[in-house]
Amino acid sequence: MTDHAVAAELDAAHRNAQESFRARDLDAYMGLFSPSLRYQQLDGRVIGREQLASDVQAQFAAVEASDTSYTRESLEVIGDRAIEILNQVASATTRHFVFLRRVWRITRRGRYVWERSANGWVIREVEILNERVG
Repeated sequence: MTDHAVAAELDAAHRNAQESFRARDLDAYMGLFSPSLRYQQLDGRVIGREQLASDVQAQFAAVEASDTSYTRESLEVIGDRAIEILNQVASATTRHFVFLRRVWRITRRGRYVWERSANGWVIREVEILNERVG
């Protein structure tokens, strides 16, 4: 499979993740991640799939609206693995009480290691390289 074909498949996976997140479909969203996920946050703390699912569920409860986009900085395909560096820009609107709304803007650069599974591409490792929240 060519790098271009893998990039197209990963783009489709990213679109599915965005749609699942907007729809607050935790099962569909978490289907993007390997059961053996290793997610290293900016502070060096490493979490697994179960903790990520808990964090995402909390986001679903707090976030009223969200949008995200990404730019692929690089893609390396090695057999059934793909490593991409992504720059992501996301915004999230949260509501506190009835009248107070807050819009968050998150800019993140990360390294994502994907593996091809029987159900398509899943993320096995994430390393957050840089993150700004404002």
